[in-house]
Amino acid sequence: MVYQVVTAICLAVLVFEVLLVVISILTKNREERILFIRSFKKGKCAIIYFTAIPLYCMAHLYNGENFISAFFMAIPEVAGLVVLKYDFDSLLNLMSAFKIYEFTIYFCFVLIAINAIMFALSLTAQHIWNFINSLKNAVSKKDELILIGNNEQNLDIYTSDSNYVKSIIDNIKGEDSSKLYLKNVVHFSVSNVENYIKNKFDKILAQNKKRVVIINTGNDENNMLYCRYFISNVSLLKQELKEKVFERLKIFVFGDSRFQTIYDDIVHDGFGTITFVNKYQKVAMDFINNYPLSLFMNEEQIDYKTAYIKPDVNVNVCFIGFGKTSQQIFLTSVANNQFITEENGSPVLKQVNYHIFDKNNAQNNKNLNHSYYRFKNEVDSANKKEYLELPKLPANETYYGLDINDTKFYVKLKEVLKPGSKNCNYVVIAFGSDLENIDLAQKIIEKRKEWNLTNLNVFVKVRKYHKEQTLLEQDNCYFIGNEKKVVYNIDKILEDKIQKMAKLRDEIYELEYNVDKTGKTTLTQSDVAEIFERANKNWYTQKSQLERESSLYCCLSLRSKLHMLGLDYADNSDSREAVTEKEFLEIYANGDMPNVTKYKVTANGKKIVFYPLELIKSKRYNLAVLEHLRWNSFMISKGVIPATKEQILSEQKIVDGIAKFTSGKNYGLRRHGNLTTFEGLIDFRKMVAERDKVDEIDKDVIKYDYQILDDAYWLLTSSGKKIVRK
Repeated sequence: MVYQVVTAICLAVLVFEVLLVVISILTKNREERILFIRSFKKGKCAIIYFTAIPLYCMAHLYNGENFISAFFMAIPEVAGLVVLKYDFDSLLNLMSAFKIYEFTIYFCFVLIAINAIMFALSLTAQHIWNFINSLKNAVSKKDELILIGNNEQNLDIYTSDSNYVKSIIDNIKGEDSSKLYLKNVVHFSVSNVENYIKNKFDKILAQNKKRVVIINTGNDENNMLYCRYFISNVSLLKQELKEKVFERLKIFVFGDSRFQTIYDDIVHDGFGTITFVNKYQKVAMDFINNYPLSLFMNEEQIDYKTAYIKPDVNVNVCFIGFGKTSQQIFLTSVANNQFITEENGSPVLKQVNYHIFDKNNAQNNKNLNHSYYRFKNEVDSANKKEYLELPKLPANETYYGLDINDTKFYVKLKEVLKPGSKNCNYVVIAFGSDLENIDLAQKIIEKRKEWNLTNLNVFVKVRKYHKEQTLLEQDNCYFIGNEKKVVYNIDKILEDKIQKMAKLRDEIYELEYNVDKTGKTTLTQSDVAEIFERANKNWYTQKSQLERESSLYCCLSLRSKLHMLGLDYADNSDSREAVTEKEFLEIYANGDMPNVTKYKVTANGKKIVFYPLELIKSKRYNLAVLEHLRWNSFMISKGVIPATKEQILSEQKIVDGIAKFTSGKNYGLRRHGNLTTFEGLIDFRKMVAERDKVDEIDKDVIKYDYQILDDAYWLLTSSGKKIVRK
């Protein structure tokens, strides 16, 4: 009876241990489960062995040994179980006498075997997992995402994707490898990246699938070096393969904006495969897309009948801190937040006032001097007779060498923020840590009430969500710059909705250019497909990053232009009722409708418009002027300057062995012949038409300023959006 009771107790202990382990495994997440299994090598289930001691001890007692002898004889036999040495000799008599004892012994031995397996897995599971994933990646037919660099940013990109076979590549050892394994992140340790790229590059051509490569090591020299490895491999291809490699390989290299020019050269040499990613530009573009200044204006500030900002309205933007994020927001804002007002019966630029607060001399900046201030420094004060009529400076900037601790900070801030419901005031806070920025936002919101600023909107740079921002969100305070959402996200890196719109617009631009050039009034589906294929190839292999960004910023500004009409756009899932195409054209172009009767060409639902030289003064005309002013501002923000009249008339370049006039356009030297006023564009077409002895209509460029809003309804509906009333 004693043998049976003790055996039952031992069996209960073993069953309880099994249930405890099973429940622990089932209730833990992957990381906790792996750590639990790894704890087996630390004696997680030692209770099994302790339970085996009384089982062996009872067998020796049953065989006639005294208790002391039975206990010390049991210990070495249990120790042998650790190495799976099962000794049945002393157990057989008791096993034959009691079935419950026999079952308990076998159950104990099975658990010991399972424990040994778990112990082995705790040592080898990561290596087995890596091997299996390596095979899966090799045989998978899915497109592949390769992230070079083991860091939190690449990990965010990795987890944001659900469509690719993906892996992180770096010299990953020890604890770092273990951390990635715990997070279920496929990774491979590579000590020689050059050889890895060469081997991987061969597979790109051998396998019929696409690859996206993210180069983001946190070290710009390494980033550039790895890009050059890819370029070297592409350069060795035969010409027909070299021209198509961009279809299979997309490389996105993250880098510091201080080295923009070096990265631009790498992009230029990349055969259409490489795109430079400036994280600050992505934050800025997301900000402008979500919060254009016009979003916070209404009929008090905008005359919807003319698309003018009313003359007595002041638009003031204050930057608190002028680091990399604020500088890029400033440049992107200048390139998009452009407005017009009426002067002597014509539309003219309504400059936004930018007030920049920073303890450093923020205006002394090599990047701003190379880009935004190049026009002001090299052209605005030059001999203006050499140029077509020069555009006005895009904005007014005033710099204050103050930080938030200066006694004059709030005094100056109050001076530049204008009270009154017609005035529009904006403050961008990006000077310190997230909590420092949030704290200052709270103080400025309190000042808003004290200073009676009825139209003030505050934007706060935070890198991640903080619960402290919840209350501020209810008080015209908006949070920008969450890098995990707007930068290190695969959908934002590849082609977000604005990028897709820009490519779609570029395809139609190529189509319209072809129709104008050939004079064809009809095109077959095959003709359209061929033109679109050529446009796609040119987008990656011929156009510079500056040209692509020009199309991108054009589409980015579309929302602000709709606001000038009392309209907006939204996703199709938005509950607001969509404006019909007829309603849109009546609001936008009533009395000045675009001509769609000459060409009988339609591509993907888009009708090709014929643009005459005659210009009708209308709201549509005003918005075309606005678009040209915006394009001027974009070009100036990128450091592009106007070409001289002499360069427009005489400069040539060799294309396919033939000398052709550039008309002043030279992206390599950042010059453009169209960087002039709207009236200057008329002079431009007269000059080049006379030079080439052709009709002026063949050299018209004003039509391009009409196209973005003429095509707005089609472009937005083709991109999964709809136009709604603001």
